[in-house]
Amino acid sequence: MRFLYGDSAPFSLGYNFLATLEVFMTTATRIVQLESEARELTRQSDEVANGRMKGLEALDQFHTVVMRAVRDTAQKVQHAHALEYAQKISEFASHYVDEHRRTTVGASEREAAQCRSDNERRIVEQRVQLESFLKAAKLPILATKLAMRLVTEGKDSRHQMSAVFDNPDGIQTSFTLGTSKIAAWAMPRKVSDFAQGVELLVGVDKSWLRGTVTPKQVNVDDWIVTQFDLADDSFALTIRRKLTEKETLSLHLRRTEAGLSGAVEHPGQPNAESLNGQLGGSDLAALERVWQALRLATREVLEHKEQLVMAGLDGTPVFEGGLVIPFVVRLVTMFAPTVREIAKRSPNEFELSLKQETEGGRREEIYLRKDQLVSQLHPLSSIGRELFAPLGLDTWVPGLTTAPPPVVSVGPPSQAPQSRAPYVPPASVSPVPPPQSGGPQSVHPSVPPAHATGAVPASTPQLPPGSNRVLPES
Repeated sequence: MRFLYGDSAPFSLGYNFLATLEVFMTTATRIVQLESEARELTRQSDEVANGRMKGLEALDQFHTVVMRAVRDTAQKVQHAHALEYAQKISEFASHYVDEHRRTTVGASEREAAQCRSDNERRIVEQRVQLESFLKAAKLPILATKLAMRLVTEGKDSRHQMSAVFDNPDGIQTSFTLGTSKIAAWAMPRKVSDFAQGVELLVGVDKSWLRGTVTPKQVNVDDWIVTQFDLADDSFALTIRRKLTEKETLSLHLRRTEAGLSGAVEHPGQPNAESLNGQLGGSDLAALERVWQALRLATREVLEHKEQLVMAGLDGTPVFEGGLVIPFVVRLVTMFAPTVREIAKRSPNEFELSLKQETEGGRREEIYLRKDQLVSQLHPLSSIGRELFAPLGLDTWVPGLTTAPPPVVSVGPPSQAPQSRAPYVPPASVSPVPPPQSGGPQSVHPSVPPAHATGAVPASTPQLPPGSNRVLPES
């Protein structure tokens, strides 16, 4: 399966980018909306609190002036009743001011706590939205680091895997992986599951007469893989002869400009301390076979992202560093050139189109209507909408224009094709074999998707029905 632009030129990304763009617009616009709501709520809360503090300051000033006047007047009268009156007035007024201060400060603290609680819930939802996008989307990957630990609980053992993905533009994500969804990883695995005939000079042979320790050749095909760490330039592998035994080998490989190097450790074996520990050429070659075989064997697991552990930007965690909006902006910057190029190569100016081609040469169109994507921007303010401006989808900025610009039809009405349903992801489409003769015909999904709604403006050209169509190309 390969992907093409709408004009049939090769598409640089090897996956359905429009599906990623669709989920991005849904989740990213919600993230921006939540951030805007949080800032507005904080602003209002601070404004009310500042108003209360100004009221307290005014009351304090008034109280000071009144008390001074009462005391001065009582001193002039110089009568016991007047002095007692002034004392009572002072006590009452001071009590009133103190009580008002406690009430005001308490109200501000309660509102601030409520504001923080509300905004924390928004942060939780932002994280859910971002996780939903990152689990469903496909991003270009520069490097991957994969870690596995075999966890044993009684007689049961299971693999725990996690992966760190380095993406372009300083984006990094980390996930736990669903190994339970892959049958091959449902039980402990041996070295022979990945490579056979793995002979390593890593055994420990101690002479009882002389007391010397020398390495010996060991076949590790039947040893259990209990731990590994895979990266592009490094490989760490821990294997155990049997899960019920303690004999363990810890092997480390690293690839640099100088070539491949490695070492072995024997945890819990005191006799091995005198060994060099450096791996020879044949050992390195054998372990590199295991390394590459594990990379292939775990490729399917990488597709099952289970839970977001961390999303980072330039090495800083997004949520801990308050970088959720810069993270969205960075994704917009990453996607913008691809979106604009797809738009330029799409046959219909109101759509973003790609084609997917099977190995047999059969091509189907995948498309997204631009107005479907722009509708996601409607709840946002002009500032929020401007974040998505580099995508080139939105030409209406609230506050600068009074209404969205009209969509102008291209060509005379008689040439306008019929309408069709909005975009449906390819997974929900059941293609129909191409016609035996005649021009292109539509391929309809067997069941219309629940989200395929929305009216087409009257001025929009009418398009053929169906979200995919088979083109007469081969």
